[in-house]
Amino acid sequence: MKGPKIVVIGAGSAIFGLANLGAIMRTESLKGATLALCDINAEGLEKIRKLAERINQEWDSEMRIETSTDRCDLLPGADFVIISIAIDREKCWKSDFLLGQQFGIMHYAENGGPGGFFHAARNMAILMPIFKDIERLAPEALVLNFSNPMTRICTAAARYTKLKMVGICHQLDHGYLMAARILGPALGMDTSRDYVFRWESGGDVAGKLVEAGHKRFNILASGINHFTWYKSIVDKETGEELLPLFKKLFLEQKEFEPYTRAVLEAYGECPTSGDAHCLEYLPFTSNMERKTWERMDIQMYPLDIQDQNRDDMWKEIEAMGSGEKSIDCLKHEHTERAELIAAAVWNDENYYDYAVNIPNTNGVIANMERDAIVEVPAVMNKHGVLGIATGDLSPIAATLCNRQKTIVDYAVKGMVEGDYQASLTALALDPMIDDLDIARKLLDEGLRINADYLPQFHQ
Repeated sequence: MKGPKIVVIGAGSAIFGLANLGAIMRTESLKGATLALCDINAEGLEKIRKLAERINQEWDSEMRIETSTDRCDLLPGADFVIISIAIDREKCWKSDFLLGQQFGIMHYAENGGPGGFFHAARNMAILMPIFKDIERLAPEALVLNFSNPMTRICTAAARYTKLKMVGICHQLDHGYLMAARILGPALGMDTSRDYVFRWESGGDVAGKLVEAGHKRFNILASGINHFTWYKSIVDKETGEELLPLFKKLFLEQKEFEPYTRAVLEAYGECPTSGDAHCLEYLPFTSNMERKTWERMDIQMYPLDIQDQNRDDMWKEIEAMGSGEKSIDCLKHEHTERAELIAAAVWNDENYYDYAVNIPNTNGVIANMERDAIVEVPAVMNKHGVLGIATGDLSPIAATLCNRQKTIVDYAVKGMVEGDYQASLTALALDPMIDDLDIARKLLDEGLRINADYLPQFHQ
């Protein structure tokens, strides 16, 4: 049986090579697929190709491996296009973080706030031409986007193209982690009672908490990417609704995710994404003078150590590609779910996914606007990605998510069209910016220091 053609744009990435590559090639129902790998980084792409060829031979994946630095060579006939790109990731992320501090704003600088604007604008300058090439050369392909900021990129695709796109993110895993950490002791689960999130340590513990959470609970959450809200936590063993108990136990402790706990205490509603991400959409930690980050023990992404981590990953990829190291570990590598979605759509498998980003066209979140990009559970089959209706968000969650939707509307217009006024409006609406003069100065300075990345503003 002929398999699908899967094109991966951004394949010459260490992160992609050790996650999605192994997951796609170990999926039995994708045997016989054409796997077309594309990246402008020719050296990295060649290393990934060697690894893919070895996996193909040893795992009997029966795939045809193609590579090119020109996506237009690979896109014709594509059934699925996976996009995972980032532009000078750590360098630019640090620049955005410091730009905020220059104007007295402390923020995570990835998906929301002023950093989220410039992060999206840089990626948009590269992604829009990619979208147009897919639209021209593979108009029927299902596009699986991993690139951040997820909501803004998926919104741009929906507004400016006819692409069929679904955004994939694993952040709800943190919601499962929090459920296991908070509810575990009360339910007699074998979970860490004193785990506190740290980037530099505890990775194995975090992974076990996520695994334990998925094993024990069914979580229903909805909202927007990195800002979804718990609607239900059901115990798989008893069928009991545990969300009220979760909230009660969360409020009784103070050490774990103190910012999320404070949001729950203030609103009676709990976001799922953890302290570092949910703060990107709220104003309560942005004032540097109040030192809320220190008080709330917020963990900033470890930008300074990621280059070393990436170097280590490339050494591992080279060793596996050359045969010096076993590839068995890739059979168990954490999945980012691209292969599950592609296999379900191709083979009509009715796969359920707990969190995808899609247009709210059918009102799967009833009290959000129909042209919003929302994150909801979905079923995938031959008809595509079918969002599951989750009803209304609570009034508070709906207010906060709809406010972000308005910001995204202006931001996307600004960053796609190079529209200065729309960009200024987006920053002036952002809850992290409380001074209109700062909004303008921050925009001007951000456009200046990012000039090489933002041709849409400097034509």
